[in-house]
Amino acid sequence: MIVAVVLLATATSALLTLRATPQYASQVTLFVSAHGDVRDASSAYQGSLLSQQKVKSYTELLRGERVARAVVQKLRLDLTAKQLAGKITTGAVPDTVLLTVAVIDASPARAQLIAAAVADEFVKLVPVLEGSPDGERPAVTVTVVEPADRPSSPVSPQPVRNLAVALALGLLGGVGLAVARQSLDTTIKTTEQLQEVTGAPSLGVVAFDSAVPKHPLIVHDGPYGRRVEAFRKIRTNFQFVDVDQSHKVVLVTSSVPGEGKTTTVCNLAITIAEAGKRVLLIDGDLRRSRAASYLGLPRGVGLTSVLVGRAQPDDAIQIWGDNLFAVLASGPIPPNPSELLGSRQMHHLVKELRDRYDVVLVDTPPLLPVADAAATAAACDGAVVVVRHGKTRREQLHNAVSALRTVEVPILGTVLSMAPARRHQAYYYDYEGYGPMEREKPVTNAPVSAAVQAPGQDSGRG
Repeated sequence: MIVAVVLLATATSALLTLRATPQYASQVTLFVSAHGDVRDASSAYQGSLLSQQKVKSYTELLRGERVARAVVQKLRLDLTAKQLAGKITTGAVPDTVLLTVAVIDASPARAQLIAAAVADEFVKLVPVLEGSPDGERPAVTVTVVEPADRPSSPVSPQPVRNLAVALALGLLGGVGLAVARQSLDTTIKTTEQLQEVTGAPSLGVVAFDSAVPKHPLIVHDGPYGRRVEAFRKIRTNFQFVDVDQSHKVVLVTSSVPGEGKTTTVCNLAITIAEAGKRVLLIDGDLRRSRAASYLGLPRGVGLTSVLVGRAQPDDAIQIWGDNLFAVLASGPIPPNPSELLGSRQMHHLVKELRDRYDVVLVDTPPLLPVADAAATAAACDGAVVVVRHGKTRREQLHNAVSALRTVEVPILGTVLSMAPARRHQAYYYDYEGYGPMEREKPVTNAPVSAAVQAPGQDSGRG
C-alpha cells in the first residue's frame, strides 16, 4: 500500500508537471525615500522611520487593483484588473527601504513589460497619495533602482521540487493509510494472533495454492511439494499436543464457511495414515458434504444411514487408497442434522469406532452458522480449528472458541490456511536439494483419477 501510494503521488506530480505551462517572473526593485534635513540627525532618523513604515503600506498598494487598472489601460491588456493583480507579488527587503515587485506570466517578454509598467504607474501614484494640500513637495518619493529584467528560465513548474514534495506526501499518506488499515483490520494473519485469541498452539500454516479447487488432495503435489511438507508439519505437531491426554477422536471445524476445513481434514488423514496409523475420517458435515467428493468416494450410504439404523458401520465404511485409511461418508442429507449429530446414537457410534482406530477425524460444518459442530463436539476428545488467513475476523474466531468451550471441548490446536507463501516462507523449506534422502513413502496408488474435482468454494480452497 505504501509503495502504491508513493508511486501514484509521484506519477500524478510528474503528469501535472509535464502538462503545466511554464511561468516566467520579471522583477523590479524600488527605493522609498522620505525627505528631511540630512544635516539634522533627528530629522534624518525620523525620515528613515517614515520610509520603513511606508514600505509596509506600499507592498499592499502595489498588489491592489488601482495600479493594476492603470497598467491594463496603459498596455491595453486582455485582462481584468483583478486578474492582473493576481499576477503581481511584492515583498519588502528586511531592515531596508527597498521594495521588490515581481510579475509572473507565461511570456517572459510580457512579464518584463508588465513589471516595468507597474513600477512606472506606482511611481506616478505615490506623489498623488503623499502630496500636501499646499502643493509642496511630497514627503515620500519612490524611485526605480533596478529595472525589470527579462527572465531566461521559468520559475514554475519545478520538476525536482514537485517530485520531491510528491514523494514525501506519498510516503506520509501511504504510511498513514497502512497504519489505519492495520489498526482497523481485525482479520487473522499470523500464528501469534491465533494463539492470542484461542490460547491453543498453532499446528502449522498451509500456503495458498490456486490449483487447490481442482486438485484439493496433496497426492497431486508430489512427495516434496510445499503443501505436502506443510501437512507433515501439522501431523508432527498434532502428535505432540497434550501428550498426557488421549485424543483419539478429533473434531476439525472452522468459524465460517470457506476456510478450508474439509481440504485440511482430508489431507491430514492422508499424512497421519502415511505414518502407519489406523485412521478413520468421518464426514460429519451433513449440510454441505464434500469430503467424499474430494476423495472420489460415493456418499449414498454413510453416517446418517448408520445413525438411523439403516446400515451397520462395517457396511458404510469405505477404504481409500491401497488400504490407507477408512472413510465414513455423510450419507443422505437429513432434515435435522444438529439433533442427529448430538444424539445418543452418535455418541455410541463414536465410542465404538474409537476402539477400532488410532485416530478418528470428524469433519463438521462451521461453528457460527449452525450448531452442528457444537453438537458433535460433545462426543469428541478435542477440536482443531481451521482459520483462513486474511478472512476470519478476531470476533468470529473468539465466538467459535466460546462455542467449543461451552460444550467443554478442548482446542488442541489451530491451522492457518491459505496464507501468502512469501509472508510465511519461514514455515517452508526447499527440499529439492536434499537428493534421494529416505522419507516417508508417499501415496502412489491412491485413486487419484477417481477424485472428483471440487464443485464449490467452501473447503476446497485451502
